[in-house]
Amino acid sequence: MEFLRKTAALIEKCERAVLVWTILGLALIGFIQVITRYLFNYSFSWYEELGRYLGVFIAFLGAAVGVRTSSHFAVDSLVNRMKPPFKQFTRSFTSLLSAAICFLIVYYSFSIIGRLYGYESTSPAMKIPMYIAYLPIPFFTVIMGFRFCIKAFTHYREGLSRKGAAAK
Repeated sequence: MEFLRKTAALIEKCERAVLVWTILGLALIGFIQVITRYLFNYSFSWYEELGRYLGVFIAFLGAAVGVRTSSHFAVDSLVNRMKPPFKQFTRSFTSLLSAAICFLIVYYSFSIIGRLYGYESTSPAMKIPMYIAYLPIPFFTVIMGFRFCIKAFTHYREGLSRKGAAAK
């Protein structure tokens, strides 16, 4: 159990570091692009493309972190009015539903990535294979799905413990 906690802490630390450095890199790329365009009247064609791919990377990594920290927007006014065992079971159900949607996205994104791999298409400016640009989508969505499953299990356990405590 201690190994899992240390592994989770290491993953969280890596996520934070990657997110911070990627956002800083994106800001630096944007700053350099503006400077070169206005001071030197020159624009690098691949900066915009790299910025777009980093933006997708940041969005999906941030969404995975958002599931872990429970910072996603939620309409839970009805759930908050429920009594304790039903509240946890409803949260468990919605977490499982969110996980199912995540895994559906993973399935379809891998389908698209497979087609892109078969087409051997590359990005216009950077000339990287397009399937590589799409890989953050299923990768981080799998992480989101597993985190929703963990939340569902946690809410379910809380519901069972409260139900058992209420029966005593």
